[in-house]
Amino acid sequence: MTENIPIWRIKYLPKTLDEVSGRSDVKNRLKEYINSENFPHLLLLGSEGIGKTTMAKLFCQEFLDSFFEPNFKIVYADVPLTSEERKKARTEAHYSTSKIGRLAGKTITTPAFIQVKIKPFVRIKALGDVPFKILIVKNFEALGSNQQGFRRLMESFGSNCRMILISHNISGIIDPIKSRCQLIMIPPVAMKEFKTLIASVAKIENLMIDNGTIEHLYKITNGKIAKAIDLLQIASISDNSVSIDTLYENSMVFQKNLIRSLLLMTLKGKFHKARELSRKIQSNYKYSVHELFLLLYNELTKIPLSTYEFSNLINMIADADFRAIDGRDSDIQISNLLSKLCYYSEFL
Repeated sequence: MTENIPIWRIKYLPKTLDEVSGRSDVKNRLKEYINSENFPHLLLLGSEGIGKTTMAKLFCQEFLDSFFEPNFKIVYADVPLTSEERKKARTEAHYSTSKIGRLAGKTITTPAFIQVKIKPFVRIKALGDVPFKILIVKNFEALGSNQQGFRRLMESFGSNCRMILISHNISGIIDPIKSRCQLIMIPPVAMKEFKTLIASVAKIENLMIDNGTIEHLYKITNGKIAKAIDLLQIASISDNSVSIDTLYENSMVFQKNLIRSLLLMTLKGKFHKARELSRKIQSNYKYSVHELFLLLYNELTKIPLSTYEFSNLINMIADADFRAIDGRDSDIQISNLLSKLCYYSEFL
């Protein structure tokens, strides 16, 4: 029962497209696809944490209806393959010489991610009374050069499986992919709908919050509903009356503690723990790579360092931030910076 779920962002997660706050143009467009029982490959674009994946999954549930489970899959392009998956990809890449046909004895060059995560799903025929299966690829830009292999897959299996690609960085997606997809922009929720939703949550949770405070909550979270509900829950712990001061205090304290912990881990040379924490921060609070670098910079300025050391560390962050502009994989950019900071810690 969702009423007993302690995490509010899960408790108030929409269960249908109609329950999604605002974005009526996008919802109407998706409903047209559902009514027509057909749609092209889709590319959903929008800032991190804005609700792209939530809307995509709800759309798939309503499109596939009772046949959702066997015909739906979501994969994360930025999650590395396990050692077992890499081993499986190497094994499946080679065809035995005893095989009959032109592939006998040959080694195929399909990228490991596509070979293990994508192909097994798209090759199997759709089950039940549905026109095709649906695959969601989240953080698609992280595929990098493997996008060419994915393009060929879209062409070969497009009739059996429609693909919904999700990204916050259109510059990281190659043109052949863009040309094969219908682009849908997912905007932030408007202030009016945001106010209605937060007021509804506050009423259910017996919180007192006025319109002015809700407007500040909108600005603090950039209109990201999940982040706003998280902050509202944290602020409610100390008092059932939520004020602007309470929001700012909890927002800044919680944010500073996490980022400070991340920075201290790197300056102690604990790379693996720092990378794990950075991934949790991004996953839970949907910071972009640039936002994370800025927060690291802000915390770094409070650490007592010599001018020389401070200058070197700032240069590392600035260089990483610049590289992230055209970088296709934000996790690699962040890991690269963390590794440099950990290495430099040996000389502090």
